[in-house]
Amino acid sequence: MNGQHIFFNDALKLACQTVNALPFPSGIRMLLVRDIHGRIRLAINTLRAQYPPDMIASLTQAFTKLGVFNGGLLFHDDLFNPEALFDDPDIAEVSAADAETPLQLLDRQIIGQDWLRPGESPSVQPSPPRLVFYGLKGGVGRSTALAMLAYTLARSGKNILLVDFDLESPGLSGLLLPPERLAEHGMVDWFIEDAVGQGEAVLERMISASPLAEHTQGDIRVAAAAGIEEKFYLAKLSRIYTDVAQNGHVERFAPRVQRLVRTLEAQEKPDVVLIDSRAGLHDLAAVSIVSLATSAFLFAADTAQTWQGYRLLFSHWQSHPSVLRAIREKLVMVEALFPESEQAVRASRFLHHAYTLFSETIYEQIEPGTDPVPDVFNFDVHDTSAPHYPLRIKWNNRFQEFDPLLLPQHILTEADIAATFGDFLDGARRLIDGDGA
Repeated sequence: MNGQHIFFNDALKLACQTVNALPFPSGIRMLLVRDIHGRIRLAINTLRAQYPPDMIASLTQAFTKLGVFNGGLLFHDDLFNPEALFDDPDIAEVSAADAETPLQLLDRQIIGQDWLRPGESPSVQPSPPRLVFYGLKGGVGRSTALAMLAYTLARSGKNILLVDFDLESPGLSGLLLPPERLAEHGMVDWFIEDAVGQGEAVLERMISASPLAEHTQGDIRVAAAAGIEEKFYLAKLSRIYTDVAQNGHVERFAPRVQRLVRTLEAQEKPDVVLIDSRAGLHDLAAVSIVSLATSAFLFAADTAQTWQGYRLLFSHWQSHPSVLRAIREKLVMVEALFPESEQAVRASRFLHHAYTLFSETIYEQIEPGTDPVPDVFNFDVHDTSAPHYPLRIKWNNRFQEFDPLLLPQHILTEADIAATFGDFLDGARRLIDGDGA
């Protein structure tokens, strides 16, 4: 394999194969631990003296297959605090190709861990639906679609809370709030003040009412990234990802984000929460999709770069089955900028690319010729309820560089909105009402 070299891509598969191939005493827990350089250790939750010496020798020899990524064996008595290791909340199930049985992996990463941290259990899920708007890149009309959905829902009488989590490229407030309507504080201020114990002091000062809803039955309330006349944004942004002390323990970034959203929901009591996610494979996007969303809109244009990027993300989830099971039903593809010409051909091509992506990474496999398995997560290519089957937003020159704050002036007709956003808006309302996409 690659001559005499074992590379990062090979090491985890080899470790899983090695552990699955060797017999182990029953009742002993095995944990793979991968450090920040990629070296893999096998942690065995028993005392070294209680483990058969011949099996220690076999394991030690077998793990030499990992080459430079061999981290050796760890036993209970090798660790200063073994409970902290074996009870680490970041332990996830991992399934490597050609490995028969999923194993447990503790992956020590500098960033990116939040893609593998599912959020709250169903028993404590929020009452309002949380719809996350995500895209690998900007320029696909994500924020405009969010504004259009907020306006449509407010017209129907729903109270909407918009949360701008695109903190490193903020822009939602510019679409929905004139500069003079920004609140005193923004999202970054809460993270800074909460870290020193006074987050509650800024909560009511970080919400603005959007003029987009001045003539609708429902309200649109906005938690923007930055406050009015912000002068220290970069200094604050560079500090928000730090873990903080909270009630006698260390609280990581993802739980802080969840706590902030829950607190805002309790304060504002919205019917629906719309979250503008950070684009790309950033930790803020991870928290938004994995930890917050009840539904996650994955905006895509039909380009090779788009499908390659989503495949990188989906393949990451594919190797962690327990995480994948927790988030797969949240995902909803959105075909953005659907063209005016050759629509039948282009719709078929997008659907084919989306189905190929999901069937090779997200969907559970069904062997040809076998009987259907109840509750298997797999869909026909033309199943309109499937997560790969896209909601469409049509390209319309009238919406390019469009200012949503002009909507109350009726510059656009209901027919204009329906022709461009109708399929997407209908699908979003079905999700909100619990009828699926």
